[in-house]
Amino acid sequence: MLHLILLDCALELVPSEISSMKQIQKHASRRGKKPNELLLDQTFHGQAMTKLSEHERRGRPDITYLSLMSILETPLCKEGLLRVYLHLQDGRIVEVNSEVRLPRNYDRFVGLVEQLLYTGRVPPKGDPLLQIIDKTLDALISDLKAEYTLLAVEEGQETTIEGLAGLLPSDVSVPVIAGVGAFPHGAMSDSTVELFEHKFALDKEVMMTWHVCSELLWVYSLSVGVVKNRFSST
Repeated sequence: MLHLILLDCALELVPSEISSMKQIQKHASRRGKKPNELLLDQTFHGQAMTKLSEHERRGRPDITYLSLMSILETPLCKEGLLRVYLHLQDGRIVEVNSEVRLPRNYDRFVGLVEQLLYTGRVPPKGDPLLQIIDKTLDALISDLKAEYTLLAVEEGQETTIEGLAGLLPSDVSVPVIAGVGAFPHGAMSDSTVELFEHKFALDKEVMMTWHVCSELLWVYSLSVGVVKNRFSST
């Protein structure tokens, strides 16, 4: 089983310190929402965001969207061998139901995440597809009891695809945790990095989150024989 955590996701509602700014008010009016119900987005709020601390790391929901679109359609996920979590920059954890099928339309995804961050779960009733759980990142990693913990990070060990395969088990029953950053700029905190045993980099340049996730998932799928097993079962 692979547990994939998107780390420091740039997902948050518009914070109160900029909610009264003209740019935010105009966007809220167009959306028919209150400012604190809007998902912070550099595309619409870039000028106002310069007033925020660490603004360069924030307001990029598209990174999480594109990553989830790559992750949730994989054979690994369809076989029920993948669990996905979102670690937000405020420390909260979102558990993603492996059966969720996210809307293909980005604007609909934005509305979904706005509801999630405002109410704590989606949908409000019934089985949750996305929900904020009462755990810290270190508690989540501890509770999953993985034998392997890997982190994709720019300063990690230079690792080829073959090298990555060597880090992964071939037995699907062995729990593995992999972390990938989902923010536009900056570095992870030392406290986050220290939670993972193996640090790796797949290229000499910074790769997009969804590319790292795709390579990781396919290498793991090959290691545990997911695709081969799916063909042989037909």
